[in-house]
Amino acid sequence: MNKTKQLALSLALLAVVLLLPAAAQADPLVLTLDPTHTVAAGASVTFQGSFSNTGTPGRFVNSVGFTFSGGFSDFTFDPNAFFAAVPSFVDPGFSSGVVDFFDVFVDIAAAPGTYTGSFSVLGGDTASSNSVLATKDFTLIVQAGTQVVPEPSTLLLLGTGLGGAVLARRRKRKENAS
Repeated sequence: MNKTKQLALSLALLAVVLLLPAAAQADPLVLTLDPTHTVAAGASVTFQGSFSNTGTPGRFVNSVGFTFSGGFSDFTFDPNAFFAAVPSFVDPGFSSGVVDFFDVFVDIAAAPGTYTGSFSVLGGDTASSNSVLATKDFTLIVQAGTQVVPEPSTLLLLGTGLGGAVLARRRKRKENAS
């Protein structure tokens, strides 16, 4: 029985030794994102978040990706703010702090409703890697937009101004012709 305990202890020690490097290799990149925004159709909204490398090694950040439940036809994503805040290589210990990450522009024709999506940071060990480094989900609540319709008095004022400009130009031509 003593040999059985010794064998069990040896196997447990071997398991710990084999699993320890795997735990040390856990990806140290942390992505946070404000989870929900409400926006009117025809408007835009900015999502904020933070990105940090809490361990080693450093990683290249080469691209970002979006997935979206409603499809992309009524939505445009602009991640330029993310690339302005996060360098193309994040050293160990890097943290962006809370910064603007991306803008979502919602077409005026977008149907009101709740849409879910995810924002992924792509990169890896080389400048050409495109592995998913971190992903966060977000929700976008679209409310019906309002279209601006000019009042009749505004159109009347515009027409009077244009008519006056045309008459002034005709008068100036007659004076120059004489």
